[in-house]
Amino acid sequence: MPRLTVVVTFLLALVLAGLTAPASRAAEPAKGTCYAYQKSTLQNVSSPAEPVTCTTKHTAETYYARTLPDSFGLPSKASAAARLSIAEPCTTTAMNAYLGLSERRLPSRFQTAVLFPTDPQWKAGERWMRCDVVLQGGTSLVTLTRPAAELVAATPAEQFDFCTPGTPNAKNTSAFPCNKPKINWIKVLDKDLGKPGSTFPGTRSVENRTRALCKAQGKAWNGKEKYPGWWAIWPTAVGWRKGQRSAQCFVPYSQYEQELAERTPTP
Repeated sequence: MPRLTVVVTFLLALVLAGLTAPASRAAEPAKGTCYAYQKSTLQNVSSPAEPVTCTTKHTAETYYARTLPDSFGLPSKASAAARLSIAEPCTTTAMNAYLGLSERRLPSRFQTAVLFPTDPQWKAGERWMRCDVVLQGGTSLVTLTRPAAELVAATPAEQFDFCTPGTPNAKNTSAFPCNKPKINWIKVLDKDLGKPGSTFPGTRSVENRTRALCKAQGKAWNGKEKYPGWWAIWPTAVGWRKGQRSAQCFVPYSQYEQELAERTPTP
């Protein structure tokens, strides 16, 4: 009996028996592949989104990918620490290098999404981990129609600055464009206080370290105000275990803008 006939007969037998044929293994993700998914994906372990062409509508682009060993096990069952350890190469420095933002000093609205295969994908033999770059636009991700590096090259750097729509707080740090200077606060520092797998140093310690950093930023961007304003957000013990280890500092955008004007030479 010809091989094709045997395969068809086997699949037909599975259907008649009420069973499902094994899922086919998809191609491994690669750098420069684009996807379209929602902002909620940033909080998930995986996404079923299929690759799309980077010249069509998309919200994410892979800048790093690697193959996982079988011993890693089902990603949905892995600990946050295990996933963070595997994703250690996916740093802001690596992301900025991919985007062409290596010289950038201020934090931007670009962020990394670390993703693993879904349960069905893992069971079908997919063994990858990837890091996607996304551009935050408030409560959603910005939809792009060209590769991210091309967008960066064609766009003034300040358009990627990270602002909050008003006074920031720990529950509202969505990244908005800085288009309302009278009420925006701009993020001027985002500094990791520990490496992946490091032990949480305690609430008092992270608060004191963050306040010291942000007080210095408030003075650096005081806009010649007598009492410079600044805001500090530090990680909690729960957030630390999930990989949220950064000290975040904000100053009023009007204050930042005034100081920036003082520093910029007149043509």
